[in-house]
Amino acid sequence: MGEIESQKLAETAQDDGLYWSGRFAGGIRADIARRLPWYKSDWVDGAKGGLKTLTASLYMFFACLAPGIAFGAFFDQHSGGQSGVVEYLVTQSVSGIIFAIISGQPLVILRPTGPITVFISQLYSISTSLGVPFLAAQAWTGIFVGSYMIIIAVTDTCAAIRQCSRFTQDMFGFFVSTIFIFMGTSNIVDKFVLKSDTYSSMHQLLLTITTLYFAIQLAGFGKTRYFNSKIREVTSDFAVPLAVIAGTLVANFFTVPLEPLPVPRDFEPTMSGRPWIVDICPADSCGMAVGIGACAAIPLVLLFFIDQNVTMLLTQHPDHKLKKGGAFHWNFFILGCFNIIFPLFGCPYVTGSLPHSPQFVKALATSQIVREGGHERSEVVSVSENRLAPLLVNVFVLVTLPTIGSLSIIPTSVICDALFLFMGLSGLPGNELFERLKLLFTEESLYPPMKWSVDEVPRSRMHVFTIIQFCFVGLLFGVSRSPIALAFPVFLVLSIPTRMLLHKLTGGYLTLAQVQILDHARPGNAKEEEIVPEILGAGQDRGKLEI
Repeated sequence: MGEIESQKLAETAQDDGLYWSGRFAGGIRADIARRLPWYKSDWVDGAKGGLKTLTASLYMFFACLAPGIAFGAFFDQHSGGQSGVVEYLVTQSVSGIIFAIISGQPLVILRPTGPITVFISQLYSISTSLGVPFLAAQAWTGIFVGSYMIIIAVTDTCAAIRQCSRFTQDMFGFFVSTIFIFMGTSNIVDKFVLKSDTYSSMHQLLLTITTLYFAIQLAGFGKTRYFNSKIREVTSDFAVPLAVIAGTLVANFFTVPLEPLPVPRDFEPTMSGRPWIVDICPADSCGMAVGIGACAAIPLVLLFFIDQNVTMLLTQHPDHKLKKGGAFHWNFFILGCFNIIFPLFGCPYVTGSLPHSPQFVKALATSQIVREGGHERSEVVSVSENRLAPLLVNVFVLVTLPTIGSLSIIPTSVICDALFLFMGLSGLPGNELFERLKLLFTEESLYPPMKWSVDEVPRSRMHVFTIIQFCFVGLLFGVSRSPIALAFPVFLVLSIPTRMLLHKLTGGYLTLAQVQILDHARPGNAKEEEIVPEILGAGQDRGKLEI
């Protein structure tokens, strides 16, 4: 890399704060100094946004509420009612409100995500097998992981996320989609194997298929020719809540028993009778709870490091043309504090959410259609960067809590089984690993246009690169279903050095230049290629939900 390119990269790093300052909390202080002059503007711009601020807030409210309920219900069923929908929505709403007010980049949406749900499900299995109360183990894990996150933030270590390339990002997205499909499928199997004596399995399967069909059709409504563009866009944006409402209405016509959503009648902890404050030192297992927390926090902090910082990178992507700057270190510090505090109340951990955060930016954007070479694409002109919209999203979530009992009218086959399958299936198109996997079974003459020539990257080399990525996904999935399931974030992080050494690990079959081209780090370019390359077509729609 030449001197000019190195200088440009250094300037980019200082613009977004991803560099080592050499001072204690230097990155945090720089983040605050970068964002503080915009603080008043953040609120004024939200008010000036008017209808756009309100519609973007409503869109993201529904986009967050449905998976929040689904993940909470899933964990309720898999933890014997230790924690559930109430705790999930409390974490999301309260953390989101505080984050909108004090964070450096408020457009990042916080949620207890799918990978977090997978992690704490395994933490529950391990802690109960060792005779340690789950909520105590979760609280100590939160204390340690939050402390590790604060250390990372004050030492500017978030800057290391620059080493996380598209190889890891696409692989992680594919893995999460796989987990969702597995969760939805296992829920359906459980209804036939474990609950068939209580509820009608076939009717619930029919309801799952019906709701999934509604969601897929409504999410793709924006690509049809019905009505006008505004109606098509709104219908596509609100595909998930509309599908849930439709599925619930269909369920009302059934005369057979359907499994209801497991929520308490009133706003109270899911486990009836427990106080909000967790006893973190049970008399007979305090030391064991501390030990589990210290060990479990190590892989969990690696997951948060990847998840939160990649979310920030994609939210701050140059295509979004954000003007007010990022705040990687300060945001990570705040999340560390959240993950210490919320588990003390029996609530799950929280991190930045994909694809909700980039979708939220696009919902607040003013765009134009650009036509080039017979193709059309949407280009962001400007974004109404503000704090009011994310504040409203989480206030809307918070006000649903007093009426939490009314959610029991929604069958689990609608909000859990169908929604998990939809999130998994809708997360695959637009994922480059998935698109390249399809090329393994596609006639070469029918390949779509790609950003590299056959001379630069022969097809056989591209397929080997794809297979290696897919094998890593298989490894992650296998580990997540094994006795060492808590360690899956460690294997996720190992994909970073694997990508960096891939040309050596393949004995030169894949050259360094070919790996860089396939991974959108073409030699000579300091700036990353398009997040959605031509091979992916239009990429993901805003109506799609993922991790």
